Amino acid sequence: MSKMKTKCYSVRLESLMSISEKAYKATAFDGSTAIIPKSQVFGKDYEVQKSEAYWISAWILGQKEGFQYSTKKVRWF
Repeated sequence: MSKMKTKCYSVRLESLMSISEKAYKATAFDGSTAIIPKSQVFGKDYEVQKSEAYWISAWILGQKEGFQYSTKKVRWF
């Protein structure tokens, strides 16, 4: 049985703050914010310079109306 992989986007953020045991508050550069479950953040994108970027599941980003992110950089985890 093949293991399901999660499609993630590299999201540049102004900040990613832990607000509880299970969630982050993500703030994009346009000021938009989203509450992201920690289970949906797959780590830092170390290729990105000049700002912080994190691998966040495409599924959860799709649930966050009005939150700014790019779909250009994709990785499967």
